[in-house]
Amino acid sequence: MSASVALFDCRLGASDLAVLEPVLASGQLAAGPNVAGLEQDLAAYLGGGRVVALGDMTHALTLALQLAGVRSGDEVLTLAYNCLSSNTAITQAGAVPVWVDIDPDLASMSMTDCEAALTPRTRALIVYHVAGYPARLDALRAFCDTHRLVLIEDANNALGARWNGQPVGLVGDFAVFSFYANRQVNGIEGAALVCPDEATAREALRLRRFGIDMSTFRDPLGEINPSSDVPRIGMSSPLNHVNATLARHQLRSIDERLAHNRRHAAWLVDALADVEGVRPIVWPAEADPAFWVWLVHCEQRDQVLAGLKQLGIQCSKLHQPNDVYTGFGSRARPLPLTRQFSGGILALPCGWWLQEDDLARTAEAVRGLVLSSRQA
Repeated sequence: MSASVALFDCRLGASDLAVLEPVLASGQLAAGPNVAGLEQDLAAYLGGGRVVALGDMTHALTLALQLAGVRSGDEVLTLAYNCLSSNTAITQAGAVPVWVDIDPDLASMSMTDCEAALTPRTRALIVYHVAGYPARLDALRAFCDTHRLVLIEDANNALGARWNGQPVGLVGDFAVFSFYANRQVNGIEGAALVCPDEATAREALRLRRFGIDMSTFRDPLGEINPSSDVPRIGMSSPLNHVNATLARHQLRSIDERLAHNRRHAAWLVDALADVEGVRPIVWPAEADPAFWVWLVHCEQRDQVLAGLKQLGIQCSKLHQPNDVYTGFGSRARPLPLTRQFSGGILALPCGWWLQEDDLARTAEAVRGLVLSSRQA
């Protein structure tokens, strides 16, 4: 049987292993200079913002909500079509998610439903850039400004995407990127929180490590300084030196990988343009997606998905809408477009690790399976 066409590729190359070897041998595993180095490099790559590295994206989003002033009982507008690792942060911050319907054509928040979902308790809006496709940031920024809401960009799989030429992550008041193994930058685990200013970033630095001010926490002998106060108790979610070293190394080559993603997505658009029953998500002219995966609306999606997997072509429904989970304690809202979207969306591989034969095999398989499902 032919090798699988991978939806994600988390393997580390020789250069990745080479940069990790001296760190692993040094004993500087928990803390080290590459943590701050990664923060500085990412801020430079984005061209703005103040970056704080954290242990994972859920903690990063939770901290963003806390720094934004979201408190117990507040409401946060968010897409149900997302991963638990994102929406869990709302509950961790003590708030309640309010599910907003999706615009199925753009895989972005419905601006009409954002208006309908507002209540006097709404404090913030988290916009998920679905699968690396930028949301309509100009409209969302204007909406949040009008209603005095904090805008948080959940850009966990959208590093390198742009909207109107500006990097995703700089339009919101806060933004979060993930360094999980299958993201654009593989740090095995980890995340970055983009803060609006230096004072907020300093607070984030303290809160990621229990609320400790590291500049005063140790006395001249290296012992805990009893006069160093912890006025606000934080969490334990610093990014360790090993993960930071790998993520920093991978960040240097991100544009090369994203160029492959974009070429592959464009190739697939052309290759399947004449296939009735397959309709790609169309990104507007303002958007330059990062293409974590390539998204298409697909008739008979479940049959096509099963057939592709049998042929060794990895694919996915991607997300289960989170409004089905009772643990969120959220009120029910009608989400007809989310149901429509999640019932027919198919995530296909388009990543930098693919070869021309992989793309051709994928397109041929989709074409054949869609045709056979329509004839059945």
